[in-house]
Amino acid sequence: MNKTISILMVIVLPFIVGCKNQDFQSGYQWAQNNDIQSFDVCQKEFGTGDKEDGCNEYIKKNYTGYQKFKGKDCTEDCSGHIAGYEWAKKKDISTINSCNGNSISFKEGCESYVRENY
Repeated sequence: MNKTISILMVIVLPFIVGCKNQDFQSGYQWAQNNDIQSFDVCQKEFGTGDKEDGCNEYIKKNYTGYQKFKGKDCTEDCSGHIAGYEWAKKKDISTINSCNGNSISFKEGCESYVRENY
């Protein structure tokens, strides 16, 4: 039984990974062909998933509007990171476990403040 599962994994897993990579490449190629410059356009076209990730990657690599905040990738303007950082500063947050919020970027901004100051 275990041998059968192992054989299936060897056969099926590369196909699954290949499909994911193919979707990523498809999204990237679409963005390139249409000279897409906005993350919003990628989301409207693909929703969420690998094609959207590929589309977003094209924008990151080709347009200067893509930014980083304290080494973390921003989606567009870094406003979530900045808000988290400023919130942590205002509240004098001293532990990463205290960095709560509804977005990853807000949490990353808060964590950046803690790492710099504690």
